[in-house]
Amino acid sequence: MRCYILLVLFVFFVPVSAQEYEFEIPEEEESRIEFNGNLDVKWAILNTRESSPFYEIQFYQTTDNSSYLSRYRLDHYFNAEYRRKKVDFVMKTFSQYKKDEPISLSFHELYGSLNLSPKLTFGIGKKRFIWGKGYAFNPAGYVNTEKDPENPELALSGKSSTFFMFNKSINSNFLKNFSFSSIILPPEAIINEKFAPLEDTEIALKTYFLIKNTDIDFMFFYGKNQLRRYGFDFSTNLKENFEIHGEWSYAQNEGKFIIQKNLPWLQKIDGSSFIFGIRYLNRFNMTVIAEYYHNNRGLSKEEFNDYYDYIETTIKSNSFNIISQVKQDVSRRFISKTLMKDYLYIIVRQPEPFGWLYSSFSIFTIYNLSDNSFILSPRFGYEPFTNFEFLLWPALTLGESNSEYGSRQFQKKVEFWMRFYF
Repeated sequence: MRCYILLVLFVFFVPVSAQEYEFEIPEEEESRIEFNGNLDVKWAILNTRESSPFYEIQFYQTTDNSSYLSRYRLDHYFNAEYRRKKVDFVMKTFSQYKKDEPISLSFHELYGSLNLSPKLTFGIGKKRFIWGKGYAFNPAGYVNTEKDPENPELALSGKSSTFFMFNKSINSNFLKNFSFSSIILPPEAIINEKFAPLEDTEIALKTYFLIKNTDIDFMFFYGKNQLRRYGFDFSTNLKENFEIHGEWSYAQNEGKFIIQKNLPWLQKIDGSSFIFGIRYLNRFNMTVIAEYYHNNRGLSKEEFNDYYDYIETTIKSNSFNIISQVKQDVSRRFISKTLMKDYLYIIVRQPEPFGWLYSSFSIFTIYNLSDNSFILSPRFGYEPFTNFEFLLWPALTLGESNSEYGSRQFQKKVEFWMRFYF
C-alpha cells in the first residue's frame, strides 16, 4: 500500500520533461436528457442430462421431469441520462417477466457525478465499473460484477460506491496520459437489514498510464477479513489489426471451497490468477479473440472429482433433508461459471458472412484444460429492420460424464431471441 501511494505522489509532483496539452474548453452546453433501451424476448429449449448428479439434485422430487424443457422470459432495459453543465445523472434499469407474478424492477446503475474540472470527477451511487483488459475473464476486476464467460457482453448490475477520478494528459513521447481512480464500497446492511459493520467497508485504487501505445493499469483492493489484492493489466497493438492483452492478480488469504471427508471445507489460500489474450482482425473483417485463463481459486481435477462424488453420494442417500441442505450449500459455495483452474476461450466473429446483408455470425468455445470438457456455441443474428433483431443461439456441453461441462444439467440448448431497440 505504501509503495502504491508513493507511485501516485511521484506522478503528481516529480517534474516530467513534457508539458500538458493546450486546448480551449468549449462553452458549457445546455441541459440534455437522453433515453434508450431494449426489450429482449427469449425462448429457450433445453435438452436435459438426466444421468448427471447435478441434474438429479436440482430437479429432486420434481414430478414433471422431461428430456426437453423450455424457458420463456422477457428482459427489459431502460436507460436515461441527464446532463446539465457539470452535473451528470445516470439511471439504467432492468426488469424481467417470467410468469404471471409481480415484475421485479432493479437498477443496474443509479448514480450522480460532478465534474469539478475537466480533469476531476466525483460521484456517488450505484455504478458499473469495468476494470481489466480481458474479454471473457477479469481476474483483476476487483470492483466488477463477475462476468458470465458464456455471454461476456451481457449487461450487469453495478455496485454502490463513492468514486473519485482524476485524469491528466501529457505531451510527451513516452508518457502520454495518466489517471487515478479511488472507489469506496460501503458494506451491505446485515444487522436488522438496516446497518452494517463499518470495518467491512472496502476500498479499491487504480492508476492508469498510456506509455507510447501501451495501456497499463495498476490496481489495489482492500476488503473485509483482511483480504488484500494486487493486480495489473496491459493492452497494446503490435500491428493495427493485432492486439495483445493480459491481466494478473495476487490475493492473500482468499477463500476457496473444497470437499474433504465428504463435507464442504473452506480453505484459505494465497496465489495468482491471470489471463493472456490476443485480438486479431483479418482483411475479411473477421475478428478472433483468444484468451488463456488461470483461476487460482479453481478446483483441480482431483478436487472436482471429490465434489462430483459428494453430489453423487448425496443423491444416493435419498434423504430429503440431506439433499435439501446440500442443494442450498452448492448454490452458495460452488456457483462460479469457472469452477476449475485452467481454461481456453476462443470466439470468432464475422459480420455479413457470404455477403448476406444485415446478418452476423459468431462461434465460441470454452475449453477446460484440466479435464478436456468444453462448450461449443455458434450464434446467428439477422436485423431485417432498424432497431429490430433476431438471434438464434444453440450451445452444446461436451466431455466425460464426470467432467465439468460433461456433467452439466443440460447437454444441449437452443435460444431464440427477438430484440427491440428504442
